Amino acid sequence: MSASTAPLDGVLLIGAGGLGCAVALALAGLPITRLVIADDDRIALSNLHRQILFTMRDLGAFKSDTIAMRWGAQRPDWSVTTLRARLDTPEAIAEVARHQAVTIDASDNFATRFAANDAAIRHRFPLVHGAAIGLTGQLLTIDPGRSACLRCLFGGPPEAEGTTCQNAGVLGSLVGEVGWLMALEAVKLLYRTGRPLWNRLLTIDALRGRRRAVPLRPDSHCACQLQPGSDPP
Repeated sequence: MSASTAPLDGVLLIGAGGLGCAVALALAGLPITRLVIADDDRIALSNLHRQILFTMRDLGAFKSDTIAMRWGAQRPDWSVTTLRARLDTPEAIAEVARHQAVTIDASDNFATRFAANDAAIRHRFPLVHGAAIGLTGQLLTIDPGRSACLRCLFGGPPEAEGTTCQNAGVLGSLVGEVGWLMALEAVKLLYRTGRPLWNRLLTIDALRGRRRAVPLRPDSHCACQLQPGSDPP
């Protein structure tokens, strides 16, 4: 892909943790015009094994600011905006996402994941979802009104967060793999090329070295009330 074929649209990255670092690093070489990074967390020592853009010198700094500094240093002509905020409601996410071409959900909690899902469905913008825990990961790209969404799969978030990276751990190299694949999904959407993960849930079993694309269908009774339409090609 050359700069002449590059899109003139930006990306909203929700979450600047392990997945967010991998996504930002993968996107840094692309001639996109702007990146918006939303995260209210600061860098801690326990983050460093999986959040590859941070070092010991960054401890205590805001994650979003640090990624923006590293990302922007490669191309100072790019526009990088940071939001020191946790976007965890559909309204808050939609307010930022509507100005971008693609939204990438690299968050680490169910509330934000489902808020991003609902915002994408209601306001009709494409969303790349990814998650990693322990030795397993998953990816899904949502095309509002045409493809299955998180609520089609799971109904809604659990009442409690349950297993998280904090209490269960996560393999750093798995986080990198999922994050780079999320960036690849964003590239497909930005350049309108390839076959995004519409109506397919990609699961990764790092322990067995296995990937599986599980076919999905939109649920006609989904709480998101997907509008009828043909499946993406």
